[in-house]
Amino acid sequence: MEYSQGDLAAHIHWVLAKPAVPGWEDIRRTVTGHTFYYIYSGKGVFRREEGDEDVEGGTLVYLWPGMPLFMKSSIAYPLRMTMLLFDCALLRKSGNGWEPPEPVERLQLPFLMPLQKDRMGRIGMLFQEAESEWVPGDPGREARVKSVWYRLIQELHEAAEVEWSEGMEEGLAVALRRLKESLDRGFASELRIAELVEQSGFSPAYMRRTFAARYGCSPKEYLDRLRNEQAVRRLLYTGDSVSNIARACGYLDVYQFSKAFKKRNGLAPTEFRRERGG
Repeated sequence: MEYSQGDLAAHIHWVLAKPAVPGWEDIRRTVTGHTFYYIYSGKGVFRREEGDEDVEGGTLVYLWPGMPLFMKSSIAYPLRMTMLLFDCALLRKSGNGWEPPEPVERLQLPFLMPLQKDRMGRIGMLFQEAESEWVPGDPGREARVKSVWYRLIQELHEAAEVEWSEGMEEGLAVALRRLKESLDRGFASELRIAELVEQSGFSPAYMRRTFAARYGCSPKEYLDRLRNEQAVRRLLYTGDSVSNIARACGYLDVYQFSKAFKKRNGLAPTEFRRERGG
C-alpha cells in the first residue's frame, strides 16, 4: 500500500522496556497490531517463518500485523530494548470532507534495519522519550507519545530510503534503466506506468523519485514528452492523418491526443502542422 506519511494516524497501545536479562525468551503474543522494537544493546536471535535472524544493538525491528515471532536473548550479551505497540490507518480529507479511516496493513519499512550511528542516537532517544512519557489511560501522556511516534515514523522512513538506495544501488540502476527502456519501446502502446513501476520490486514512490532524480522528470512526464516529440516529428515530416498519428503515439483517440498536444504546444495538431509545416 502506497501512502503519504502526512496521512498516517496512530493509536498507541503500549510502550514497554525489556531489561537486559541474560538468556530471556519471549513470543510475540499480540499480532493484530504493528510493533517496533528498538535494540539499544546486546545480541540475540529473532525467529520468524523465514528462519532465524541475528540481532544486536543499534537495530530497529518492525513487525507488521499477523507476523509471529520468537525472541531469544544472548546469555553473555543480553538484549536491552523498548517495544512500541500501535495501530495505524490512513486518514485523508477530500473536497467532500473526511474519508473513512483505512487501516494500514504494512508500513513501507523492512523487518530489520541496522542504523547508522548518528540516526541510532536520535531514534534511541525517541524510544526513551516514549518510554518515559507512557502512562496508560492518561490522555495527555498518550498525546505526547503520539507526537513521538510521528517523529519516529519520519526518521524510520528516511533511514529505510538510505538503506534501500545504498544496499540496492546496482539493482536500482538496472530497474531504472529497464523502466526507461519500457517507455522508450512502448510509447505507442497503452502503457500502464503504475504496473511497470510495481514490477521493479521497489517502492512505487521511491521509484518515481529516483527516476526523476536520474532523468529530470517523473515516468509519466517522460512518457508524455516522448509521445509529444514523436507527434511533432510526424506532423512536420509525414503526411499521416491526425488520427493515425494519435494511434502511432499511444493516444486512445484523436480528442485525447489533440487536448494533450495543445496543452503542451499551444496549438492543436492541425494548426501546428499548418503553421510550422512550411
